[in-house]
Amino acid sequence: MSRPTRPIAADWLALRVAADTAARDRATGFVADWVAATDAVEPAIVDIGAGTGANRAYLAPRLGRPAHWVLLDHDADLLAAPQHGRAQRVVGGIDALDALIAAGADLVTCSALLDLLTAAELDELAEVLARHRTPALFSLTVDGTSRLDPAHPDDGVVASAFNAHQARDGRPGPNAVDHLTARCAAAGLSVRRADTPWLLDAGSAPLVARFMTERSAAAVEAQPELAEVAAGWLTARLASLDAADLRLRIGHVDLLIGAG
Repeated sequence: MSRPTRPIAADWLALRVAADTAARDRATGFVADWVAATDAVEPAIVDIGAGTGANRAYLAPRLGRPAHWVLLDHDADLLAAPQHGRAQRVVGGIDALDALIAAGADLVTCSALLDLLTAAELDELAEVLARHRTPALFSLTVDGTSRLDPAHPDDGVVASAFNAHQARDGRPGPNAVDHLTARCAAAGLSVRRADTPWLLDAGSAPLVARFMTERSAAAVEAQPELAEVAAGWLTARLASLDAADLRLRIGHVDLLIGAG
């Protein structure tokens, strides 16, 4: 996998757990259908971009059976998190996935990862899944849509610059879901999708504040001429959050990929 320009921070991963859980619960039946795609008594599951283990923590109690977890991530520090316990840990990227599946993996999964991959990595991912006909559940990919209420005049320009930042360096970014869906469908795989947006308000204030602060910074990184606009937007948005007036819908998508 491509290393992010900035390493993914463990505290950010912790901040988003509650919002991720609520969003994923809206993809009704996806976990059950994914697990039902294998008859293995104790399936071997490869978790790509495993990070500090949030995806495994969500899925494990919903599997209905024990599993052998293989945690794949380019960041050895995140893989060293104590909550990983005895799970197998592999430092590497998509290029390591083929060998892991060939060694006996029954299922593949990831969370909040696809939009960080390059087009070439997404193509490789589709090719590996098609070659092995391995069922996959890919959750919480951002789709570039957002709605903030009440609206602010600069919501659109900040969102556009943020999406441009996500699509840098050969990444489809907000178009990652469409890119991977097309590649998998062309390879004869079945693809189902479900909208799994974050629905946030002042009850998620630490997450919202961090999200908007980093959104503003990324927008300026993509378009430095927006520095003043983005700073004003952020100040107004944080004030709305402090007043408990702000509500957000941040688009994410889950994909369930099968053998066709």
